[in-house]
Amino acid sequence: MPFIPFQTRPSLFYVYDMNKNSIFKIKSQQFESLINISNGSTDKKDLEIYEEFRTKGMLLDSPIEKVEHPATELLDQQLERCVNSITFQMTQNCNLRCGYCPYSNFGIYDNRPHSSKHVSLEILHKGIDFLIDHSKDVDHLHVSFYGGEPLLAKDLIIETIKYTNNRVNGKGISYGMTTNGTLLKDDFIRQIKDFDISIMISLDGPEKVHNIHRTYVNGKGSYETVYENINFIKKSYPELYKKIKFNTVISPGSNYEEIYQFFRNEELADFSKVSLNTLSTNYTEETFYYGSSFFEERNFELLKTILLLLGKLKNEPITHHKNDIESLFSLKEFFTPIKETSKVAHPSGTCIPGLKKLFVDVDGNFFPCERIDENSDFMKLGSVDKGFNIDKVREILNVGTVTEDVCKNCWAFHCCSFCPASTDNGKENKYVRNYKLKKCHKVKEQALEKLKNYTLLREYKFQFNKELIL
Repeated sequence: MPFIPFQTRPSLFYVYDMNKNSIFKIKSQQFESLINISNGSTDKKDLEIYEEFRTKGMLLDSPIEKVEHPATELLDQQLERCVNSITFQMTQNCNLRCGYCPYSNFGIYDNRPHSSKHVSLEILHKGIDFLIDHSKDVDHLHVSFYGGEPLLAKDLIIETIKYTNNRVNGKGISYGMTTNGTLLKDDFIRQIKDFDISIMISLDGPEKVHNIHRTYVNGKGSYETVYENINFIKKSYPELYKKIKFNTVISPGSNYEEIYQFFRNEELADFSKVSLNTLSTNYTEETFYYGSSFFEERNFELLKTILLLLGKLKNEPITHHKNDIESLFSLKEFFTPIKETSKVAHPSGTCIPGLKKLFVDVDGNFFPCERIDENSDFMKLGSVDKGFNIDKVREILNVGTVTEDVCKNCWAFHCCSFCPASTDNGKENKYVRNYKLKKCHKVKEQALEKLKNYTLLREYKFQFNKELIL
């Protein structure tokens, strides 16, 4: 049904109306009746309460007649003139063999293996030329380098940056790189330090945690090398260090509090720079069990963030909660009320493939982003030689079409998080209905958590003024 009753505290009851993307405060008896209606009740009293809402224009049937992304009609024009970012797979090889890596552990993920393939300079040049030719309405361009481990092809990175700077005129240009940090040596840093480049380094926490999974081919842990390289950059290239961020993967069984304390106390890795992530559930049939202690610690940190925003926690540094703060602020965009949902609409969650995160593999093939399984023929958007396959991009964009009948009446329509990477099974040349539906329960759980957190903040009249907080 296109609504869901929920509560934030024992005495506070609400209903979320998908059609209006709005949250209404209700009474306890109304809450109970709406719960019953959601479960198929035909009780007279429940139906009377339900009808009272409907006579006031609330909790009406979904008006959606067709699930279609609003960018569908103008897709070719946008991809012709508004592409603003490109990410190159520099190599399919890596000097590490991390235990949870999609390219290393085939007991978990279905994906390509590591290989010795590097991207060619020709493909890199063609990719930059393509970006420039398809960004006429964009003021700023971004070029990123990915792997495998991109620094195995560091000379090609330097050459691509130089080529791009010579080719781009009248636009801003920035660069990015995702690396395991083991090869961030002085010779490379001296060559890139004056460019506008941000670096994402993989760091899982203290040494004994990091070295469990992030190991070299011979099984030796990589922490010591990564730590030395970061420390060197901080001391020798402080301006570049300011642009370093850290990606932390929390695997099942990890001590969440131990990881948190490491980044709180470690000056080398400022907590405001850290992105904490659990294992990806894309392209795997595996279920990851994190246990109650993980969720207890995670919820405790989120609670502290909420108390901090409400002025109830005075001595907690804002930088320790930067990611949670940004996530909570994004909820205002999700739950901005609307007059009515359109007859033609699409669930939230998916970006326009190729527009902001165009990924180019070592062979020059286009994919929506770097999280896609490169073995998936369905996710190939085109290539540096042939450009975009607009029909394929249009099909990938419309994630909701394969489950249109379900999506049209789903309460989580406006706060859905399905994207191409989470919907593709990597095996079929299309979206598979049952594969997507198996994930719906988890998506709705996450959406409900967002609803409750947003509503809790609004109960205390929080204004979501980000500038005042950060």
